[in-house]
Amino acid sequence: MNRPSLIIVALASALAVAAPPQGKAKPKLVVVVVVDQLRRSELDRLGPHFTGGFARLLSTGAVLDGHYGQQNTYTGPGHALILSGSYGYLNGIIQNKWYNRERGRSEGMLFDPDAKPIGGESDPASNPDNDTSPRNFNGSTVGDELRLASGMGSKSVSVALKERGALLLGGRLGQAWFFGEKTGQMITSTYYLDTLPEWVAKFNAQKLAEASFGKSWERALPVGAYTISGPDDSPFEGDIVGLKRTFPHPLTGGGDKPGPKFYEAFMTSPMGIDYEFAFARAAVEADKLGGRGVTDLLAISVSPTDYIGHTFGVYSQETEDALVRTDRALGAFLTWLDGRLGKDGYVVVLTADHGASMPPEQAKKLGLGGARVKKLQIKGAIDAALSARFGKGDWVVALEDPSVYLNDKLIAEKKLAPAEVQQAAGEALLTLPGFIGFATRDNLLKGELPPTVAARAIARSFFPARAGDLIAVQAPFSFWGKYGEKDFGGSHGSFYRYDTDVPLILAGAPFKPGYHGAAEMVDLAATLAHVLGTAPPAACEGEVLTRVLK
Repeated sequence: MNRPSLIIVALASALAVAAPPQGKAKPKLVVVVVVDQLRRSELDRLGPHFTGGFARLLSTGAVLDGHYGQQNTYTGPGHALILSGSYGYLNGIIQNKWYNRERGRSEGMLFDPDAKPIGGESDPASNPDNDTSPRNFNGSTVGDELRLASGMGSKSVSVALKERGALLLGGRLGQAWFFGEKTGQMITSTYYLDTLPEWVAKFNAQKLAEASFGKSWERALPVGAYTISGPDDSPFEGDIVGLKRTFPHPLTGGGDKPGPKFYEAFMTSPMGIDYEFAFARAAVEADKLGGRGVTDLLAISVSPTDYIGHTFGVYSQETEDALVRTDRALGAFLTWLDGRLGKDGYVVVLTADHGASMPPEQAKKLGLGGARVKKLQIKGAIDAALSARFGKGDWVVALEDPSVYLNDKLIAEKKLAPAEVQQAAGEALLTLPGFIGFATRDNLLKGELPPTVAARAIARSFFPARAGDLIAVQAPFSFWGKYGEKDFGGSHGSFYRYDTDVPLILAGAPFKPGYHGAAEMVDLAATLAHVLGTAPPAACEGEVLTRVLK
């Protein structure tokens, strides 16, 4: 397997998508709700506590077991795939961060020096992620194709607290709104607009985030309803920005007035969920989504669930409570849309960008194994091994999971074969707990991978211009990277089923209610394009899920 053959397969799949339906009324609005960090199994495990949006969609929609066929199950790659139907090896979004060799620094995958935030502060020296756009994303999305098919009459609007959640669902031709972590306001990028619209300024003037300052996050259900989750005070949970590990969680950020730490606490609470849906309502009203005689698209990425999962863990009471509150907020939003557009006037998609692993320490205590590996351990092991074999040097220039970036200049100076150095680095990696395999840049470029599902998942997450020289493969319940540097909470980013399996529900007039088995997540974009009668996104590899259509 090599890259040229993968690209040929991708283009062939896109051309093979079924023709659009004829003579059927198109929905006024397509609503795509992405719950950031939601395992498919959670809808079953916590099902008895759902009475709102989740319950409604499970009973009225076409229910599928969604699966991501790529290794890098992170927020960026997941959101890039959902409405494009393409994997990272084509769309270029393979990690949340990467090492830019040209600039000699690690950057957010969506960093764009030519874009500035509108409504927030730009400070690229201290936080390069502030200046963002979808320019690093290759291809198109369902929203992009919808706009093109309507002569740009349709609108595609995306909402999230995380910029990558909004930008990647919004695509290249839509509009994306996300939360300014320093200002506590909804902002966008100059890629989309030159000035902040009046309706967004009015929304920000309400200071809805600040209204939560000094309040506490209490449980939504009676205490007894949380026995299915772990103890409230678990040693595997974190205490960040004054939230504490147990209910009630105070929302002050540890300060006496709103500021960046308070906004972080706000985003790590259900108050952030309600805030997003409030902004989504404002967007529908201001842009008259679904009410202008053409089909529009609204994408909402529920970001707080991911922050909460990373802090408290997938089996925590906090995660359970966050999902209960997401269920309620979604239910209220859909009821509001019913009154505005009619129940049959719009369609809804519910899915997630990835699942999650429990904290490694928790998995290890349960007898499942698991390791949280620090970057210094990885760099130390590889530097020591390569120095012993090839001569002393600073061999590792960056670590952005799952990529290890080696020192190309040093390799060239010593006149070494890159493939040999990469292999030696991989062997050094395997001396650390929690690592069970690796793939090298040389392996991937030459197509020298075993014929396994895992190898295919790794190849789908490899984009040469941005990937490292070594791709690490960790054991189940093990991880490193941003959340590996902490001593609490869970994470994601593997091809294991707890990371790859997510809910996928399509509800509305075109879809048959009931359970319809498993589906690859790349099939969603192809299916939506078919229902809307548009061309599939440019690099879409999916197939139309004809079994869910009436």
